[in-house]
Amino acid sequence: MASHDLRNQRVQTQFNINVEAQPSPDPAVLLNQGIQSLDVKSYQQSINFFNDAIKANPLIAYAYYYLALALLRGRRPKILKRSEIEEIDQLLATATAMGDFDATVYWFRALVRYDYYVGNGMNCPSPSIESILEFIRPGETNIDRLRALLVKLPMTGNQMYMELVNQIN
Repeated sequence: MASHDLRNQRVQTQFNINVEAQPSPDPAVLLNQGIQSLDVKSYQQSINFFNDAIKANPLIAYAYYYLALALLRGRRPKILKRSEIEEIDQLLATATAMGDFDATVYWFRALVRYDYYVGNGMNCPSPSIESILEFIRPGETNIDRLRALLVKLPMTGNQMYMELVNQIN
């Protein structure tokens, strides 16, 4: 059996490590994918897309708006848990604070609060529904976007919802 003594030999090895950073996902693409998923009622998938869009660019107000809509999962706000309503409300508050949208976000927030708090005979925490509605100025609401929102909100029997539907039709 042959014996090899390698102590005095030098081994040169070169490693080429090519680390490429993954491109950041395009938040606009993620937002559009989320909207498409929401349109076909794939709620969890749309939630994932909207969360990813927010991670990619936390300054897109409509990502928060659509995430709030997706979190409803087609359910009426009145039947949700309070923690779910508070999460949805916080997302809509974030969207309104950014100011990059039409007044549909205010309508959405007021409708959700009205359906949950008034519909369940509870006092609405601050801000009141009336104070949210005070932010809406004539001509600031994109009627097509508001109609699309109302179609996605199952609130028959909600007085505020019905009055709004009658006003825009």
